[in-house]
Amino acid sequence: MIFRLLIIVILLSINLVLAQDSTKVIELERRLKALEEKFEQSELEKIMKEAESIATEKAEKKETKVFKSGQRSLQALNPEISVASDAFGQFILNKDFFDEENRSGAHFRVAEVQIQSPLDPFSTTKVILEFKPGDVEFAEAYLTWNRILPNISLTAGKFRQQFGVVNRWHAHALDQFDFPLALTTILGKEGLNQMGISLDWLLPPLFKSVNYLTLQLTNGQNEHLFAGEMFSFPVVLVHFKNYRDLNRDTYLEVGFTGMEGTNNLRGYIAGEKIKEPVRWTRLAGLDLSFLWEPVARARYQYFLWRSELYYVNKELPGTNKITTWGGYSYLEYKFARRWHVGMRFDYTQPFKISNSGKYLYQIVPYVTWWQSPWVKLRLQYNFLNGNVIDQAKNTLRLQITWAIGPHKHERY
Repeated sequence: MIFRLLIIVILLSINLVLAQDSTKVIELERRLKALEEKFEQSELEKIMKEAESIATEKAEKKETKVFKSGQRSLQALNPEISVASDAFGQFILNKDFFDEENRSGAHFRVAEVQIQSPLDPFSTTKVILEFKPGDVEFAEAYLTWNRILPNISLTAGKFRQQFGVVNRWHAHALDQFDFPLALTTILGKEGLNQMGISLDWLLPPLFKSVNYLTLQLTNGQNEHLFAGEMFSFPVVLVHFKNYRDLNRDTYLEVGFTGMEGTNNLRGYIAGEKIKEPVRWTRLAGLDLSFLWEPVARARYQYFLWRSELYYVNKELPGTNKITTWGGYSYLEYKFARRWHVGMRFDYTQPFKISNSGKYLYQIVPYVTWWQSPWVKLRLQYNFLNGNVIDQAKNTLRLQITWAIGPHKHERY
């Protein structure tokens, strides 16, 4: 009996001790939680005070800028100005080292000043001046309304026309030193560069391709094809372009051009009124561009194939007319970041009456090295032959082109 009582007493003592320990644990947990909350509150107050202090310091240091009348707007209205210069060394490979039109030696071709600026939220302008030895001229000067209607822009002024692809470019930005022989023979030495308006419409996409339509109404001031300084308005040009991505590395672009205007003389010469019967000049063109440019190596590699065909029918006094066709095709390969090589082939009939069976052709290999985005050098060889010249012409040129400004080497 005594033994049982002793066990009961021991068990009661153990329970009492455990109860006291449990109470102590709970009390300790309560105190720890209170300390943590106090610490967190203290840290939060400290961070808020530091933030308020930094904000106050910045507010005290902030300077109030005073805008004076015109000061800000004048700076914003400064136009973007770029300059591209083009010089070359030429070697005529015949016994005299010169011919009727050219001579061996150093030549400066052009310094082109391009001035470009937005005028307001709706329109931009571009003016291009060409400084040539002994001559200065307006190459282009036009105003463009970027969105007169959805996907439609309107340009007015003097501009190189969208006959095919290359006619729109400037000489210093060509893939070769010179314009293709067929272009200068059929469209004139300077190409088509006339005054008027141009309506450009980005058509709705069709069969996963982009379509672009250009309609231009200009003066016929190209005297090679139209009436020159005499009255010849409007000359109408329509160009349709279809662009399609064949895959992520390759695209194909095809264009069709039609053009029509009068070439008869209408106006006054030395006070005498001249009004000849209407004579028409009609032109057609086809252009094709194929580019392979691997996305992962676009800076180091591409392959380009571009071709154009031209046709003209120009009515002359009486029943005479000039019917001429020609074209060019060239391949260009970029094999390193700064190096391009290419070959162009030109073919054309002469621009004159009764030219059936008569032709000129030209083979043009070239290599281009980009020293930097601002400077490029090109070595080009021209072999010109045909059955309308006495002997073949061989010309070697080293071209140097350099540019400054935000629109370096822009094609147009």
